[in-house]
Amino acid sequence: MLGEVLTESGLTHDIVKGSNMEQPENFEERIGNTSDPGRREQHEQTELPFLRNIWYVAGWASQFDASGPAGRTIIDEPIVLYRKRDGKLVALADRCAHRWAPLSFGRVEGDDLRCMYHGLKFAADGRCVQVPGQDRIAKSLCVRTYPVIEKHRVVWIWMGDPTLADPTLIPDLGLLDQHWQHLYFGNLDYEANYSLINDNLLDLSHVAFLHEKTIGQSVVPAAEGPLKPYTASGSAAKPVDRGVRVESWVSGPLARTVSLPKKVPDGDLWTRVDFLAPGILIAIDQMYPYGVAEECKSLPPGPERVSLCDSMSIQAVTPMTARKTRYFYSFGLRASEVEAGESDAIWQLAKEAFSEDLRMIEAVQRTIDTHPRDRMGGIAADRGLVLFRNLMKKLIAGETPPTAANNSPKHYGPRAEKV
Repeated sequence: MLGEVLTESGLTHDIVKGSNMEQPENFEERIGNTSDPGRREQHEQTELPFLRNIWYVAGWASQFDASGPAGRTIIDEPIVLYRKRDGKLVALADRCAHRWAPLSFGRVEGDDLRCMYHGLKFAADGRCVQVPGQDRIAKSLCVRTYPVIEKHRVVWIWMGDPTLADPTLIPDLGLLDQHWQHLYFGNLDYEANYSLINDNLLDLSHVAFLHEKTIGQSVVPAAEGPLKPYTASGSAAKPVDRGVRVESWVSGPLARTVSLPKKVPDGDLWTRVDFLAPGILIAIDQMYPYGVAEECKSLPPGPERVSLCDSMSIQAVTPMTARKTRYFYSFGLRASEVEAGESDAIWQLAKEAFSEDLRMIEAVQRTIDTHPRDRMGGIAADRGLVLFRNLMKKLIAGETPPTAANNSPKHYGPRAEKV
């Protein structure tokens, strides 16, 4: 669905400071692996295998209510989620242990889930607790469970070894818990590999061109003048723990983004964008009076500084299959003065920009699939996405393939909690 407002009322401010145009280190390092020689070039340039031992976003918390089970597909695995009577979430493999009917077609009964094909009932720990017309139940008649945690308005699910599911590895999305005058949520489904969506979010140099009619600002002046063209890009990206960061000050006319309410005066804009594994974007923009950037000597503003306007966006990329990805986005706005309907208009522009991304990325995916042996070129703005791909490649390489024993459903006990 596009831009559905799920709660109170994302837009990423894409102004980041560029740097010199040096070729990123290790730019030519090739990513990925495939056993099909005919697709090796395409795969290594644009795709990564799925990372399993990590928390993925299953959805916004408000998308899972007590009305019944909800089916999802994450890294090629069908999942069913439902809420127990106490509101806690349960995540099971979406496959009845009997005839493999989808449990998402089932019915929640108390804390259990009944398959509506032959009536088998499963507890939250995956055990079959009832077979109609049969007293004895084999222990093997069970389904896999997944660790699931609800935190910061987000439902997180761990797709790998449950013994490694450390809640402290969940990215800090505390921005979503702060007070925002206006807060919006939505999601889109892409017919494309998740790596392409990550790449798009890691290099913002596309904003001025792809989004010139929505949230972008032109970097090519119509006539020669004193304004130096400015290109937002990922060339200034730097590694952080389990991710990549781009941050900068922008002053003058280019600091004025479409997310700023009209009554907020011009000034100095501070922007920070973190992109964390497996595909979590945390963006914050803060407008300050003129002179603050110089006083801060280009360093981040301290807590003693009072901003004129704050906005934030939390976004997440969740692979469904090799060619389908769910993209979650949000936008929060906080300002001293916001005219009636102004935040809704900003949100509408953001939704249009997200649709522009979708059309372009799906077109790129189709081109990739029709030219599997060709290689893409590279520019300095690709630095952020190369850093992140190298990180993902390292995390994926460090995973131990599951054995038949530890992948058995009986080893996946209940691991659901609300933080």
